[in-house]
Amino acid sequence: MKTSLYIHIPYCLSKCEYCDFFSVKCNQIDDFYVRSLCNEIESKAKFFNVTQWNSIYIGGGTPSLLNKEQLKQIFNSIYKFVPQSKKSEITIEVNPDDVTEDLLQTFEECGINRLSCGIQSLNQNSLSFTKRRASLEQNLNALALIQKKWSGIFSVDLICGLPYETEKSFLDALGQIVLFNPHHISMYSLVVEEETPLGQKILNEKIPYDYDFADNLWLNAREFLQKNGFIQYEVSNFCKKGFECSHNLVYWNHQDYIGCGCGAVGTIYDSDGSGKRFFNLWNIDEYKKYWIEHSQYDLSKKDIEEIELIDKETSQFEFFMMGLRKLIGINSCDYKKIFSKEIPTTVKNQFVKWQKNGFAKITKQGENENYSLTQEGILFLNKFMEELEL
Repeated sequence: MKTSLYIHIPYCLSKCEYCDFFSVKCNQIDDFYVRSLCNEIESKAKFFNVTQWNSIYIGGGTPSLLNKEQLKQIFNSIYKFVPQSKKSEITIEVNPDDVTEDLLQTFEECGINRLSCGIQSLNQNSLSFTKRRASLEQNLNALALIQKKWSGIFSVDLICGLPYETEKSFLDALGQIVLFNPHHISMYSLVVEEETPLGQKILNEKIPYDYDFADNLWLNAREFLQKNGFIQYEVSNFCKKGFECSHNLVYWNHQDYIGCGCGAVGTIYDSDGSGKRFFNLWNIDEYKKYWIEHSQYDLSKKDIEEIELIDKETSQFEFFMMGLRKLIGINSCDYKKIFSKEIPTTVKNQFVKWQKNGFAKITKQGENENYSLTQEGILFLNKFMEELEL
């Protein structure tokens, strides 16, 4: 089985005000967690009979807190039963204030070839208010060091619409960032999550927040990136030609991936298009206890993992929901290959309707058709999915 691997490192030195990802505060990453993670990686590689990792993504949390020995231990487990491929994209998320020349060298020694650096903003007021660990100066130092010393692919993460961000501050930041020549920029709109400290402040009107301004700012920023040679290939992702994120395309292309680490998620599809989604539960102590003691994966172990059965109808809906995030859209040949049937007439009719308004495109590719939303239409993806009839 050829598949992809997501690894979750649920540790941070501090928690950002807007973050709803699973992580806990720590000063350094526990060696017992790394041993547990390695046992899980090895056991799942054997259980699912993995013959190749198409892509590997180490996220968090803050994976750049891993020390050199911990990283080497993890990669030894990744390749213990699976041959290393020189073609695989291997990404790690890095916090700007963790970036050093030694850290970049360690990443290269481990075979990591893509960095995702969480800059988020170059506005010090926004960084301070949201309790970002890295300051403006540290962000700029990290960008400079990566540009100078990193030989792999370089991606920057930004959040559009943080409190105290102005149109000038954000567009000026984009102008600074493109001068460091990143290959890829992920530009996310701020999602106001109710359970986060920032979400509570905005929803309870303890701080002013203008949603319309944030939306318009994102549109202006998109235009800026496109004028500076970045192609929008997905709702929130832009790249120089040929530098799309292969691992994220796994999610958007309805493909298998295995999740390892406390809080990780994985999805494996069956031959009829249905599948299973595996959720590692958010309890680090239980996770470590189980994987320190066990070296075999057990599907029935409910106290560390939940399994969701994905029926064909749900899987078909997800095919469109994720596939239409891409500007290239979805292809009738891929749909037929996965679900052994043609795209429903109701879906085709909906695309014809949206095409008349300039929100969708239908193009012929030999005997197949490609269906996509336009740059204007992709802004209304949620509305499109609400209207979808399978």
